[in-house]
Amino acid sequence: MGIKDILVRGIHGGVLITLPDLPWYQQRDMLISRIQTQERFFKGGRIALNVGSTDWTEAQLQRLLKDMSDEGVCLWAVLSDSGQTLAAAEYHGFPTSLPDPQRDKKATNEEKTDDKRNSFFCLSRSLSEGESLQHEGDLILLGDVPNGSSLVVKGNLIVWGAVSGKVSIESEQADAFVKFIKYQGGEVFINGKAVEIPGKQQKNLAFEIALIDGEPQVQSQRSGGFKLL
Repeated sequence: MGIKDILVRGIHGGVLITLPDLPWYQQRDMLISRIQTQERFFKGGRIALNVGSTDWTEAQLQRLLKDMSDEGVCLWAVLSDSGQTLAAAEYHGFPTSLPDPQRDKKATNEEKTDDKRNSFFCLSRSLSEGESLQHEGDLILLGDVPNGSSLVVKGNLIVWGAVSGKVSIESEQADAFVKFIKYQGGEVFINGKAVEIPGKQQKNLAFEIALIDGEPQVQSQRSGGFKLL
């Protein structure tokens, strides 16, 4: 693959895009340009991204996620030879390897349950005002949860849009979480327990609420430990 080439190929469950070893911002611009050029092909699809040895930080990867969500495309896995990039991807909750399409033939019931748990469904739209939506399993929402709408997810949730409506997470997982890129005063519940978002946390661009020892706790975009709500 030449230095300016970008490789796109279909894989089980989506599309794999392999980028040349360039600085992160050049990789980002190249990727977004390709998506815009072939909008009909990529729109609403799931992309696994291989960035090679290029280093990406948590903030840089978050910016890429926002850019991709604006294009209606879901990033569902990040592959890399860089330890820094892998750590950033894991921080944002993305797999760093591709699933084995042959695994289901030999998987035990427990392994199949783990696969389902780690497989996010991508919804490329905003909720309508007054809409109530329920989803079984993990969900990535590429859109907003507006005031008056309600979203119930029986699993983990990542919202790449503004949240001002009601969001409920119902999960048997001990480490269940919800991540927002923009919070605008909506109601948040985890397993029926109301979560109050501190005022200073609401000013952050993105944060995560997770169950730690059964209690909802909040973490800002940057690493640095959880704070009890």
